Amino acid sequence: MSSVSELRLSRVAHPSAIKSLRHAFMAFLRANDVSEDCAADIATAVGEALANAAEHAYGENLSGLVEVYARVEPEGLVVEVLDRGVFVERPRREGRGFGLRIMKAVARTVSIDHDGGTRVRMVFDARYVRSQPLEAS
Repeated sequence: MSSVSELRLSRVAHPSAIKSLRHAFMAFLRANDVSEDCAADIATAVGEALANAAEHAYGENLSGLVEVYARVEPEGLVVEVLDRGVFVERPRREGRGFGLRIMKAVARTVSIDHDGGTRVRMVFDARYVRSQPLEAS
């Protein structure tokens, strides 16, 4: 089975790193034959989770990593965005705060776990992905 069915990336959780993570994730979607329209929606949802990690995971004087793990499975495309930070509340700004709504609108399921950081797990329908899932090992 081709190695394109799985992706693991990590970068410093900073807004400047999010763009490169999104580009790499889009390349993964293209390699798995996800249509451009679907890929754009999925990448937007994942980008929102990445942006949230960059904005909320670590304090002003702290740094840490954000990780993206994506895998084609029989249930669909499973994507996890993880950080090891402690949620830092930021002042609300007008026109902001739609990230979770976007994730829930695009993904079939979204779950968030705050044990030892934050893990956002999104599952996207299998119909979006035309490549075959990895076989269980």
